[in-house]
Amino acid sequence: MRRPLLAAFAPCLLAAGQVSTAWRGPRARTRCARPGHARPWHARLVLLLFALALGVGWASERVAVPSFPARTGVPEELATSFADLLRSELEERGLEVLAAPLITPGIAGSLEVEFTRLVAELERSRYALSGELVARPGSAAEPFAVNVLVVDVAQGRSSDVVSRPLAYATLPRVVSEVAALVQDFVAGAVDLPAGDAALFVSTEPRMAEVRIDGVPVGVSGSLDVLALRPGRYELEVRKEGYLPELRTVELRSHDTRFVHVVLTELAGGSIRVTSQPPADVVLDGAVMGTTPITLTSLPGVREVRIERPGFEAVSFSVSVRNFRVHRVDAVLVPSAPTLLIWSRDADGLLVVDGVLRRDGYAPVEVGLVELERVRAGRTQRVLRAVPEAGVYRLDLDTMELSPLLP
Repeated sequence: MRRPLLAAFAPCLLAAGQVSTAWRGPRARTRCARPGHARPWHARLVLLLFALALGVGWASERVAVPSFPARTGVPEELATSFADLLRSELEERGLEVLAAPLITPGIAGSLEVEFTRLVAELERSRYALSGELVARPGSAAEPFAVNVLVVDVAQGRSSDVVSRPLAYATLPRVVSEVAALVQDFVAGAVDLPAGDAALFVSTEPRMAEVRIDGVPVGVSGSLDVLALRPGRYELEVRKEGYLPELRTVELRSHDTRFVHVVLTELAGGSIRVTSQPPADVVLDGAVMGTTPITLTSLPGVREVRIERPGFEAVSFSVSVRNFRVHRVDAVLVPSAPTLLIWSRDADGLLVVDGVLRRDGYAPVEVGLVELERVRAGRTQRVLRAVPEAGVYRLDLDTMELSPLLP
């Protein structure tokens, strides 16, 4: 009975799903299948009420992966290949995947939490994805990009909008990266450990979403004291129209930690940029700081470049939307098979195998490496073994090496 009834409502679903592709800001309007106008949130409400009227709910741990639309300038076969490979990769990682054939391109490419939840509810899955493939004019090496959002309807969680540059040659690698992100999101659906350490979170303004280690725990103003196991947690506070706030809190046994977060109002959206190793971030040609960093931006396509001496720079085209958090994560590729890196802000001088290095990195050979640090008129000389090719982090205080994990 569900399939014929859905088919009967397909025209309205298609019209409502096209809200995202025609979106131009908070005052944008859309047309439904009948005369008259409705604001986007009306269309979303109609869709959600429609799903609830059908009695649709998540039935299992399945992941709904509709076919992402190819925006202007993107070959349709690339979008089709990406969706097929992503489903196969997720299945190989042990996830149960649904192709979601009834989902229209407007809904599948919405990158909006409400519409992505609708995908899950209509397909009776716990998790769902929305996404799009867009062109990146001027980027010859990777002329396209994929943007993806993941939701969990059981716990009310949603990911940030994650962007990855893309080319035909890099398709398998990018699919694997996106699949890993989805797998990590699914694995993150865990209950927080209970304990005798207390945390109380308040915000200004109130009614902001509070997350602990990525798990939604409620909204400020109605949130009770949280009893957690002692330890370190990542606290995230979000509210539409404000810059997300991310903090690390340390909780101790038999102690109550009070955290008050004052959110910064924004116009537009924000871009959360992380990298391995930490690197400089350039937004539209202007140096903004070092990763990890959250940048505010007006709506539109923004160019994000991540660069660090000793590594290949990488660029992303990010389609910023009002009140959305877009996430860019990068693992930089070293310029040499074996590389030592250290803090570029450290005082003193560092000589590696007899060569003075000033940019926080040094290419070396596998084997023994001679390190000489000159600071405050004192010289420290050590030999350190590099067992195999790779990137190693040098602790300038202890002069010890440790592999840089991806």
